Amino acid sequence: MFSNHSANHVTTEQTYLYSHLKPLSRPKGKLFRRCAKVGLSAGIVTGMILSTLSSVSPTYAANGGQASPGSVSDHTVSISSIAAPSKTSTTSLSASNSNTVQKFYYTEVEGGYYYTVALRSDGSVWTWGRNLLGELGISDTIRYRHTSGPVRIPQLSDVTAISTGGGGYSAAVQADGTAWHWGAGRTPSQITGITSAARVTVGSATTLALLQDGTVQSWPNPDPKLHGRSSTEAESKLALHPIAGLNNVVQTTLAGLDGYALKKDGTVWSWKETSEPGSKPSKAKMIKGLSGISFITTQGEELLILDSKGSVWRRNAQGKRTAYHHELKVKKIDANSNYVLLVTTRGEVYSYGKTVTGKQGKVTALSNIADVSAGYYHSLALSSDGTVWGWGGDKYEEAGAPATSDGGMVYTPVQAKLGIDIVVKGKLLQSIYSAVETSDTLQLPIKDVVSALGAQFQVHTAEAGGLVSHYTLKYKDRIITIKPNESRYTVTSIHSLEPQEKQVVQLQAPIGNYSGATTVPYEILQGLGLTVTWDRSAAKVTINEVK
Repeated sequence: MFSNHSANHVTTEQTYLYSHLKPLSRPKGKLFRRCAKVGLSAGIVTGMILSTLSSVSPTYAANGGQASPGSVSDHTVSISSIAAPSKTSTTSLSASNSNTVQKFYYTEVEGGYYYTVALRSDGSVWTWGRNLLGELGISDTIRYRHTSGPVRIPQLSDVTAISTGGGGYSAAVQADGTAWHWGAGRTPSQITGITSAARVTVGSATTLALLQDGTVQSWPNPDPKLHGRSSTEAESKLALHPIAGLNNVVQTTLAGLDGYALKKDGTVWSWKETSEPGSKPSKAKMIKGLSGISFITTQGEELLILDSKGSVWRRNAQGKRTAYHHELKVKKIDANSNYVLLVTTRGEVYSYGKTVTGKQGKVTALSNIADVSAGYYHSLALSSDGTVWGWGGDKYEEAGAPATSDGGMVYTPVQAKLGIDIVVKGKLLQSIYSAVETSDTLQLPIKDVVSALGAQFQVHTAEAGGLVSHYTLKYKDRIITIKPNESRYTVTSIHSLEPQEKQVVQLQAPIGNYSGATTVPYEILQGLGLTVTWDRSAAKVTINEVK
């Protein structure tokens, strides 16, 4: 994302900024689950990825055989009741205190095909991993080798529920009942005709909206937009279909064109969606022999059922029901076509089938888990305090932290990072690049930060070879000069009536490159005469003029 100008040997990075949105509110727990069948081919990726980045962010791994509080997996994970931390501490931009209790936390998480979508407790939506078709909620023209930290989706706030079908198409519900979708070549936009949604369930071919009155509507997933076509081009309105015969529904799920709904009375209903344009879904009918059901999901064509006693059952396409690991007392389940995740009433996680690590049974180093999500190549778990944990495939850091084993794998769950807000002069910075917490400091995407400040940042290259010789950062009467790989910078103060004064200042870390963006340690902005504070418990960096 750099364009070279040979005349002055300065490289200028393109800047992408998004406007602020309405205030946020605490989301509710999620009771639905998405269908996880994925139709993408992994081979399409190779030729579309940026070159390998030079910097690697630290890994947050479970220690001592137990995970730190919090976990989540690939599909949507939700917490209906999480105790908020009791205190907030504010620190300057220096090495953070790892024991600080975080004020914000995750309430849902879903994993897709090399990517993850998570809902934070303030109603903001964060994504990490691959962005091939706009699955991270930003333009599909923006691609990363991997994301070094969660990216906040612009245009989404006050969100109460999320869902993704795994292949890149996702949806969300805001507190006002409106539904939004993104991916498949699209940036976030509102779905016309949905005004009272409570939940959404995205499947491989169809999406369901569970409305606040307990009824359900569906629509066929839109076709992916081709690269080069503007995501703002006018499209035909999605065809919404009410599902006849449904009321008092509390949860929905999908298996291809088979829709399922769980009612308040514990009964399960099913219907057929249609792939023919203009035709309607069939009327829902109750599945006989099922009662006292508390949760449903699907694995391939089979329905997985959790009853009120904590027992899981399989029901195949012919209606035959068989017991599934009844040695475990279960409170949550999730699955895709390859494997199943079970959360016991003790908060332990078990995985069976073609699992993401190849191992069967109990997932080590996880405890106090509230929910799970079964992604295609990676799994996620959400702890009762809102921490997300990931394991399995991690080529694009879709597990939430750098891979810990060869081949881009994570065998022991790693803690996913919490998204960090950057507030510049009182305004939230909506950047496609994230603030990245490292073991030494907090790295900020400098191009977007200086754009919001009204400052200037330049990358200077040498005459021969085009290698970077130094960087300059100018704001008002101060100029900072820093060289690559050096943990110090020089400040020059320019006064019209006084000679220039130079000062050398030490840094915690050198200038970096994360998720494809040039980044700088937070401390460097203090050299511009700004006040910079990092409230780690609130996951927020504030940059202001000195009062």
